[in-house]
Amino acid sequence: MNGRRLIAVESDLFSIADRIKSIDDKYKIYYNGESGKFEVRNSADDSLQVIIPFDCLDSRAVDYVRKTRIERIDEIIEEIERENALAENNAIAESVEKTLNKLKI
Repeated sequence: MNGRRLIAVESDLFSIADRIKSIDDKYKIYYNGESGKFEVRNSADDSLQVIIPFDCLDSRAVDYVRKTRIERIDEIIEEIERENALAENNAIAESVEKTLNKLKI
């Protein structure tokens, strides 16, 4: 594993590793001792698929792996674009409000 401190997670109390492997049988779950995060890797080429953003393996991890699969790329891009547009609109509205408040002196 290229000198990284990765510990394979073969099983766990709630069978989260098995549930993640059922999403794609090439998925392997590792705990990265350096970062303190769980990683999902493709066993075919050891490529990193996703880093689990939670401190423990639970059902959120399974949902997160499903949500971030490459097959959903179009949906993910749409979601990002919607979030960006909303943030931009909120920033514009906030800027207009601040300007109006300054003009009211």
